[in-house]
Amino acid sequence: MLLPAIFLGGPADRIREALVRGMDYMIRSASDPENFEEYASDYLFFFADVSRFEDPWIREQARAHGFRLGNVYLEEMFDLECADDVVDAASVLWALDIQGKNVDVSQAVLRWVAPRFPLRDYLGFEPWVGRPDLDLLIDLLIGFHFTDRVGVPVGVSFAEVLLFVPAAVYLPDAEVGGDRYVDQNNLVTHLVYTLSGYAGWEVSAELLPREFAYIKEQFPVAVMWADPETLAEFIDSLKLMGEWDPLMDQAVLVLLSLQKPDGRWEPVEVEDEYDRYHATWCVMDALRSYRLGRRGPDDAIIMELLVKWARQFVDGAPFDPIMSIEPSAEVP
Repeated sequence: MLLPAIFLGGPADRIREALVRGMDYMIRSASDPENFEEYASDYLFFFADVSRFEDPWIREQARAHGFRLGNVYLEEMFDLECADDVVDAASVLWALDIQGKNVDVSQAVLRWVAPRFPLRDYLGFEPWVGRPDLDLLIDLLIGFHFTDRVGVPVGVSFAEVLLFVPAAVYLPDAEVGGDRYVDQNNLVTHLVYTLSGYAGWEVSAELLPREFAYIKEQFPVAVMWADPETLAEFIDSLKLMGEWDPLMDQAVLVLLSLQKPDGRWEPVEVEDEYDRYHATWCVMDALRSYRLGRRGPDDAIIMELLVKWARQFVDGAPFDPIMSIEPSAEVP
């Protein structure tokens, strides 16, 4: 789906200039050896992500630096010493694969090593006696989205982790503290990201009525708060659901005004380089247009869960995380 220019909220030349400056910053950040050693999987995922942008210069730079740093990762950093390494490697190999790099041998090694670690190491809790908190649940959704896509046997699927989502309660910003508000925003947006295959296809807002309603309700708050990461993720999530909000034009102008002279975006309080590059990545995604072409997800079990939860939400019924799975389902 190619979104009209008005949907992007500003002159095309301003948006392209911002994207180019953001790309320059991300290249510099990723090329710093200390940064890359700490955040290699994120940087390689970023280059794979923006290699799908429409701008040919960004695509070319993404492929060149993704390949260059991908070689560094495979030659010097592809160590599978714990469950977290396995999950990180799954996202890296997925990223390198979609850019056209041959990672068949590395994927085979990953699939061979993965079953050696117990399920509790992958989950971070004992599934029969507990459940993840919001922050952990976000990490699990992201991680097992990639282990599923790469076919890595870790003992749990993305659909099984998805069963914990209905237990999360989304509270208005006035009723929660800062950390909780950020965590629930991240859960909502990363649910959209993972269910859309990270911009691989459009996920219908009808399948996520609770999350869609939350984003629409909190969008004015995000515009006034002007945190680039939160605002960008809300914009991007609406675009991935094929939706438009009258505030989106203004929100994009806010993002453009928040870019720093060196090309980066960052939150008000910066703790480390992660805060800078991640905010920059989020805003770049929010400023792009999409050619998604189809709706997903394709997994029948995930679709069944989403359809039943959507019906429960529309009917005002309590969410039932554990439910029977029928062989077919229709979008409400």
